[in-house]
This record gives sequence, structure tokens and C-alpha cells, in this order.
Amino acid sequence: MWHAPGGTFSNWVRVRARGARAAPSKLEHYGIRGTFKTLINSYLIERYQRVTITEKNNIHYSNWELVKHGVPQGSILGPLLFLLYINDLPTVTAKNAKVVLYADDTSLIITSTNYTEFVTKLNNVFLDVQEWFRDSLLFLNLNKTTYLQFLTKNSQNLDLNNTWNNQITNSTKTKFLGLTIEETLSWKAHINQIMSRLSSACYAIRILTPIMTEDTLKMIYYAYVHSIITYGIIFLGRFTTQ
Repeated sequence: MWHAPGGTFSNWVRVRARGARAAPSKLEHYGIRGTFKTLINSYLIERYQRVTITEKNNIHYSNWELVKHGVPQGSILGPLLFLLYINDLPTVTAKNAKVVLYADDTSLIITSTNYTEFVTKLNNVFLDVQEWFRDSLLFLNLNKTTYLQFLTKNSQNLDLNNTWNNQITNSTKTKFLGLTIEETLSWKAHINQIMSRLSSACYAIRILTPIMTEDTLKMIYYAYVHSIITYGIIFLGRFTTQ
């Protein structure tokens, strides 16, 4: 039986420039009404900002400009409002793909046991997502979006024609939440990467050993070695050299 899973890994770096300004329209959908909604509206609407440049003893200010889109940068509410704004994306692709959202990193997982159905699902997902982006006044960062086709030893890599005018890169590996994921899920690339980082950390510990106490060295170990080794261990623990 033919089986092909595929994934699109996206980053939403550019979406905050527009779209979040329309967040109040989605607040009622999540039950935010009345005084609290009015408070959020006052936080988003009629806001001004300017740029300050400090040069030695001189301080330069730009003119105050109205913030027409987005939320105040560096704010505490900004990330929460952003998550509320994109929270309905999974409902758009529910029939054809599974959506995994983590902050501004988004993954679309598409699977099928039939080649024709797989291609149809892939194209439908891209069309649905395109429409959702357009309706939500958002833009996808195509430079940080990749398509990855997961393969087994007996499966064949498919030459698929993606939408977005083929601007989405077809890759053999991608970085997702600190893990390097390969098309074969072998974890070799990720292990090679963390080995390089561990080598640097071990060198630093070796240099510091003569001048640091044991307790201090343990703190350094847990901060720069143990944290690297244990991150994603639930996945890496199933990896074998075969």
C-alpha cells in the first residue's frame, strides 16, 4: 500500500505587521465582550509610536506616527492577542491536514495512502490556507517556509508542484522547535549538530576545571551540557545506528 506523509513548516515572522489590528473582531468569537473587549479595543486602537536614537550625548526622536496595523512591540498582551487571532486556522484545514501551532511556528501535516488523494489534499490545503491568509489580512513568510516529504526505505520521493507559484522550498530537512527533522526521521543531522555544541561545552568545562569549584562546574554542566542532551530525548531515545 502506498503511504506518503508530508509536512509544511512555516514561520509567521511577517504576519504581525498586519492583521492583528483586526483582532477585536475575533474577540467576541472567544467570549470576550463588554467592558473587557472595550479595554482591549482601547489598547489596540489610536496608538502612536516613535523611534528614539541615542548617539553619544545626543538623543534624536522621530515624529509620532499612528500605528495602523499590529500591536505595540514588546508588549505582554501582543503574543496572546496574536495566538487568539490565528487560533481558528486548524478549522480551515481540518478535512485535509493536521495543524500544529506553537507560537508563530506552524506545521501542516498531510497524509494519505493514495497518491492522487495525497496531491489533491496538498493542493486543497494550500488553497484553503491562502484564502484564510487573505481574509485575515496576513502574509506568510515564504523565506522561512519549507515543504518536507517524509520517506521510508521503500517509498519514492515525489516531485510535487506546490502552489504559491512554487515559492515554497522542497527540503530534505528543516529546523522545528530546536530539532532538526530529516525526511527519513533518522535524526543524524540533529545528532551531528548537538555533538558540535557538546564539543564546545566540554572544551569550556575542561578549561574551567582548574579554577572552578565542583559545585560551579556542576552548574555549568547542567546549563550547557545536560540541557542539550535531554532536549527532545523522548524522540532521540528511539534512534538506532541502523
